[in-house]
Amino acid sequence: MKTLTLFVIGVWIGMALSAQNQGPIPKISQQMAEYFSYNPIEKVYLTTDKSRYKPGETIWFRAFVTTGNNMPAPKESNELFVKLYDNKGATVLTEVFKIENGCTPGDLSLPKDLAKGNYSLVAYTLAHNSPEDISLTLLQISPEYSDYWIAEVKLKDSISTPGQKNELFVILHDISGDILKNTPLRYQFMNGTEVIEKGKIKTDDKAKATLPFTMPAKSNGEPFIFELSDNKEEWKQEVFLPSGLDPLVIKFFPEGGSLITGTPSKIGFTAFNNWGIPVDVEGSVIDQDEKPVSMVKTFTKGLGLFTVANAGKQKYKLVLSGINGLNQSFELPEPNSDGLALSVVKNDAEFISANLIFADKQKHSIALLVTQGSNIYWAADMEINGLGRIKIPAENIPHVINQLSVFSNEGQILAQRIFFADKKQELKVAVLPAQSKLKAGENMKIKISLSDESGLPLSGNMSILVSDQSRNDADKTRIDEYLLMGAGLETPFSVISEAMKGKVNTALMDVYLIANRINNFDWIKINQFKAENASATNAGRNIISGIITDKNGNKMNKAKVSLVNNKNMQLHTTTSNADGRFNFPNLNTGSTDDYSAKATDPEGKRELKVIFNKNLDDHISDFVAKNARKYSFLKNEKFTSENYFKNNPDLFVKEPKPNKPNTVAYENQRKMLSTATSLLDVIKSIRPYRITNNQIVFAGSENSINFQGGALIVLDGQQLGTDVSVINSISPNDVDHIFVSTNAMEIQRYTGLNSVGLIEIFTKKAQLPVSVPKTETKVNKYDGLFRIPNEFQDVEASQKNKISTTLLWIPNQKVNETGQFEFTVTAGKVISDFVIDVQGISEDGRPGTGKAEFSVVK
Repeated sequence: MKTLTLFVIGVWIGMALSAQNQGPIPKISQQMAEYFSYNPIEKVYLTTDKSRYKPGETIWFRAFVTTGNNMPAPKESNELFVKLYDNKGATVLTEVFKIENGCTPGDLSLPKDLAKGNYSLVAYTLAHNSPEDISLTLLQISPEYSDYWIAEVKLKDSISTPGQKNELFVILHDISGDILKNTPLRYQFMNGTEVIEKGKIKTDDKAKATLPFTMPAKSNGEPFIFELSDNKEEWKQEVFLPSGLDPLVIKFFPEGGSLITGTPSKIGFTAFNNWGIPVDVEGSVIDQDEKPVSMVKTFTKGLGLFTVANAGKQKYKLVLSGINGLNQSFELPEPNSDGLALSVVKNDAEFISANLIFADKQKHSIALLVTQGSNIYWAADMEINGLGRIKIPAENIPHVINQLSVFSNEGQILAQRIFFADKKQELKVAVLPAQSKLKAGENMKIKISLSDESGLPLSGNMSILVSDQSRNDADKTRIDEYLLMGAGLETPFSVISEAMKGKVNTALMDVYLIANRINNFDWIKINQFKAENASATNAGRNIISGIITDKNGNKMNKAKVSLVNNKNMQLHTTTSNADGRFNFPNLNTGSTDDYSAKATDPEGKRELKVIFNKNLDDHISDFVAKNARKYSFLKNEKFTSENYFKNNPDLFVKEPKPNKPNTVAYENQRKMLSTATSLLDVIKSIRPYRITNNQIVFAGSENSINFQGGALIVLDGQQLGTDVSVINSISPNDVDHIFVSTNAMEIQRYTGLNSVGLIEIFTKKAQLPVSVPKTETKVNKYDGLFRIPNEFQDVEASQKNKISTTLLWIPNQKVNETGQFEFTVTAGKVISDFVIDVQGISEDGRPGTGKAEFSVVK
C-alpha cells in the first residue's frame, strides 16, 4: 500500500451546528484518505524534442510526473512505462524508466525501416487504472522520400448533405511541392469498407482533378471516405468526408450533476461524431408534447450550453435541425423531484459563491467540501432552509481545477461541480536568443529567465529543446494547459484550446467546466471503499489473467495453463483455481496480444478453452487505435516548402525499390484467395504442413523440443502467436497476399527463438512495407528493470555523418533561485527556422512554458 497524506485546509464549520461536530465530514475525510492511499492520483506530462520523425531517429523525451496538486510524485512511484504504438494499437517499442524527484528523461530509438504512419507515444505509472488517464502524444513517422506523393484536397461543401452532390478537389504534388500533372489516379468512394463507387481519373496540366460524388441517403454507420491511389496501389491516401449522416454522440452535463424539478438549470453538453471529432450542432429541446422549450447551439466545435426549467417530471429531448446530425435526437437526463440544484454564480480572487436550492424547499443539514485530487482544501457543515448562497474563501484554494461537493447529513452525495480557481499565478518563462540568424557551425548563447506574475525570480526544473520548426506541431498541448486544466477530465481541453488562444477566457472556461467531470472520481466508490478488497482489485489492472473452461463453458479447477511470449518464446506456467481463474502476477503490464495460451485438464489429456481478461495494456491498445483513427481523419498531409527542399537535399532521398520475397506469385495467390473458403488451404498450397497441438508445423521443421511453438503467425506486421485458430477468424476475401518461410533470417525479423516457420498475412487494407522493422544494433543499458537513459550529446557524437533536425536537448535543467540560466547552441547543416522550447515546473508547483525562434541560413 502506498502512503498518502490527506490535507484538510481552511476548514470552516457552519454556525447553525454545535461545536461538537456530528456531521459527515470526518467520515468522508477518512474514506478519502484510505481510498487514495490505494488509488493515488498521478499525472504524466510528456514533452518530446519533435512531433515528426524519420525511421532510425531517436525520440528524446522528458516526463514530468506529479501528484494531483502538481507536486513531484512520491518516491514510492518510481516506474514509468513508456510505449510506442502503431495506428492499430500494436506495441512497437516498450521500456520502463525510473522516476526520480517526479521526473525522468528518456529516449526510444526508432527502427530504421519502421513503416510510415501515425504513432502514439504513451506513458503511465502503476497509479493509472484507465486509458483516459494516461499520457498520449501523437507522432508522425515518415522516411520522407523525395518522390512520395501528397494529395492536397478540399471539399466544395465541407459537410456533405445526404442525397446531394458534392465535389472533392485534388491537387497532386510530390513531397517537394512539385506538381504531378497528367498523372493517373485511382479512387474509391466508400462507406467504411463498403465500396459505393470506384474509377480512374487523371490530373490536368496544373495537377488538378475534380471528383464529383453524391452522398447516399443512408449510411451503414461507418465513416465516408475517398481512397486515392496510384495505378500500382503503392501509394494511398484516405480523405475523410464529413457528412450529415455521421452518427453523433451528445453528452449532457447538468450543472451540479442533476436536473431539479421546478428549478432553472444550466446544462453543458459536448457534441462529437462517432469517431471522436468535435462538431457544431444546433437544434431545439422539446417536451413530451413536442413543444420547443429551449434553443440549442454550440459555442465552439464540440461544446455548448443551454438552460431549461422543468416544471414537472416531463421527459425532454434534444432534436437536431442543422446539417450535422439532422433529425437525430438525444434524451436529456430525467429531473429529480427531491434533489439539490448547485450553481456557481461567482468565482473571483476573494470568494467562490454558489447557490443551493432544494427541490422540496425544506430545511436540510448538509456538508460541503472543496477538493483537489486527494486533498480537502475547505469544508463546512451547515443548514439550508430550502435555498441559500454560500461564499467560500478563495485564499487557500489551489490555482487549478477543484471540485465543490455537497453531501447530505448521512454522507450521501447530493451535488458536485468543478471550477477553476484562477489565482493569477504564473510561471513566466522568457527565452532570449542572442541572435536571430546563424550559419552552419556558428554558436549562439541563449538566456532563460523564470519569474512569477510580479516579475520576481523563481527556481524550477525545466526541459530545453532546440529543433527544426517544420518538425513540430504548433498546436501541441502546453504543460500548463495540461496540468492545470486538461489532465484527468472527461472532456478534452482541445475543444477550447484554440478558442482560448493561450489566455483564460472566463466565460468559455465556465462552459467547459460545466460540460465536464473528473475521470474515475466517484464519491460512491470512495464512500463504499474497503481496504480488504483493494489489493485484488488493483492487482488485476495490469497482470495477465483469465478463466479456463471446457467446451460447454464449465469453469475448470486445477487446469494446467501454459503461456508463451510471442516475441521471445519464453514459457510461463500456472494452474487455475476452483473458479477456473488463473493469473501470472509476475507479468505486469503485458498485453494479452503478446502471448499465446494453452490449457489442459490436470492429467494433460484434454484441451480446454482459455479466455483472457482484458488488462490495462489491452484497454490502452484499444484506446490508442481509436484515437489514431480520429487523428488520421483530422490530419492534413502537407508538402515541404520549395526552399526547405532545395536547401536540404540530403534530408530527402528517393524511395528504394522493395525486394519482393520469393514465394508463390501474388497474382496466383489472389486468384486462389478470391475463391477459397479457408486461408489454411491457401497456406498449404504455398508450403505443405501438418497441425500439431493446434499449431502449424511445416515439413522438415519438426523437432523434439517440448512445447515447440509452431509457425509464427503475423497479420499486417502484428504478431498473433502460433495458435492456428487465429487464422480461422480471417476471411480470405480480406487478404491481399501471404508470405511463408522457414528461413531462419526471415523468422528472426520477429523472433530469434522460433525455428519452425513464419506466416505473414497481408490484408488488402494494410499499408505496410515488405520488410518488418529490424532491431537496432545499438545496445541500451539497464539497471535491473529500468532502462538507463542515453545522453543526447553521446548519441549525436556517435553519428558523425547524421544530419540532425534536433540541435540540442537538455531534459533536466535545474534553475536556481536567481531564475537565470544560460546555454549555448551550435547551428547544424539543416537550413531552416528553429524553435527554442522551454517547459517545466517551478519549485512551488507552477507549470510554465516559453518559446523563441531563430533561423539557420546559408
